Amino acid sequence: MTRLKSLVALLTAVTTLASCAPVSLLNGITPSSTFDRTKNVSFGDGERDELDIYRAENAKADAPVLLFVHGGSWDSGSKGIYKFLAEGFTKSGYDIVVPNYRIYPEAKFPNFLEDNAKAVAFTAETFPNRKIVLIGHSAGAYNVLMLALRDEYLSGAGVDRCEVVAGVVGLAAPTGIVPLESARLIEIFPDRFTADDAVLNNVNGPAPAIFLGHGESDTTVYPKNSTALAEKITARGGTAQVEIYPGQSHTDVVKVLSRHFDGDATLKADIVKFIDGLSRTETSCR
Repeated sequence: MTRLKSLVALLTAVTTLASCAPVSLLNGITPSSTFDRTKNVSFGDGERDELDIYRAENAKADAPVLLFVHGGSWDSGSKGIYKFLAEGFTKSGYDIVVPNYRIYPEAKFPNFLEDNAKAVAFTAETFPNRKIVLIGHSAGAYNVLMLALRDEYLSGAGVDRCEVVAGVVGLAAPTGIVPLESARLIEIFPDRFTADDAVLNNVNGPAPAIFLGHGESDTTVYPKNSTALAEKITARGGTAQVEIYPGQSHTDVVKVLSRHFDGDATLKADIVKFIDGLSRTETSCR
């Protein structure tokens, strides 16, 4: 009877979560048995230059390290709310690093890219001789795509983009199909995604392989952002895969990475297949 009551309580919590999505509840029902976590590791001098490291208890041999960059419209978000996502990958045997970075009003373009580049450099030093796969959602997806497509940010942090970054996963990425209109976003991006601040305007040369996942029902960042980028990359001769997921919203593409919401969603499996298909030894840029 006790086990039955516990199961009912868990299912009730998950049902509630599905409707109002309190992240604290999701993290609360996410087990910690698949990883060893080191919190608030400094990778720079700034107040938000900290990251969490989740080392998988049963790590896959020769697997790349994952680095997940959170979203939040460049003015909010925190590494601390993504235990559920990190555990979704550690249970599959991947080590994962989750950094913070400067946000508005302290930061404007390209400050957050510089911070993310420093986090990548720190991760490369922490896991020597391991490739890194960059993953980001929404604003975080923008950040990792810019690191992958433009050399200056990672090279400025001492990282060889094509040797260290094995691939990139962008979830619900804003790539710049339309100019920005929000007054706040224009303060962050004065060029309004019309110049080299837009991902779409940086498809100019070799880059790591890219996987783009987008919810068909995303009305925050429309799926065309991903399809247009993939088309431009492949037209140049690069490698880009795009998957549009029916019925999924802007936040669903993160939620389904949790063990409690993966259900029939194929996104997690698609990401793992993409990662496992990346070279562990060759240069990644095409």
